[in-house]
Amino acid sequence: MIHIIVGDMAAANLIKAMGIDENLVGEIVVLKDTLGIGGIVVEEGQTHDEIRTEFWRLINPLAEIVCEDEARLQAAITKALADEEPLCFWMSPCVSDMCAYYWILTYTKQYPGLLHTINIVGLPFINDKGQLFYPNNFSQILPTEFIKTKRLLKEVTLAEYETEGDEWQNFQLHNTMVRIYDGGKSVKSKDENYFDTLIINAITAELQKGSKIVSEALKKTTQSVSNHFLEWRLRTLIEFGGYFVQGDLTKGSKDFEVKLEGNMVAAIEEENG
Repeated sequence: MIHIIVGDMAAANLIKAMGIDENLVGEIVVLKDTLGIGGIVVEEGQTHDEIRTEFWRLINPLAEIVCEDEARLQAAITKALADEEPLCFWMSPCVSDMCAYYWILTYTKQYPGLLHTINIVGLPFINDKGQLFYPNNFSQILPTEFIKTKRLLKEVTLAEYETEGDEWQNFQLHNTMVRIYDGGKSVKSKDENYFDTLIINAITAELQKGSKIVSEALKKTTQSVSNHFLEWRLRTLIEFGGYFVQGDLTKGSKDFEVKLEGNMVAAIEEENG
């Protein structure tokens, strides 16, 4: 079996679980992208990996990012078909996994019986303190708990392809910059300013490093969203005015500080009575 899982931390736990239970052993394909944010409409002459690379370089120009998930997935499908092995996608209740699932369906629907899932949505697990909890990512699950999930393995049926196979195209039609997880298998499209309120609420009358503002905003959301996206939105908000900036905005968020300008502080104080 070829395992497909989103994120290096989740994959690390799966690898440890394979060391405990040989029945899980198989090749692991790690998807690196966070499909809950950024453009996903592929124009003529472009590939999915190319448009995703463009997006990441837009919001994080300091990093030489190259997206290769499409190439990884297509290689996995080719190998699975050649070796007559199933693909197993590990699905947890977060937007990164759900978007990846709908994206993968567009590549596997022509091969009925190929794709299987292990879906932990709504299921409790035991943490390192022996307490029950409901994880929203496989990176939160102990390797010993991974072993229990193998009984959840099921084939994606033709009925599921009928009802879910067009979801990715629907997201492309919406053509928004943000997608959020909304429970079950539901994902909703949102505008690029969806997280702005969290960022604005983290900015105070005292100077703070941009990285701290982003960190505070991340703490207030249950969605899987990249800190680089929130940094990009912070810079966008600053461009609209109302904030005092000290440092170099062209560098990383640790290299500049932000606070509310005096007139905005007064407006907030007046609003709060």
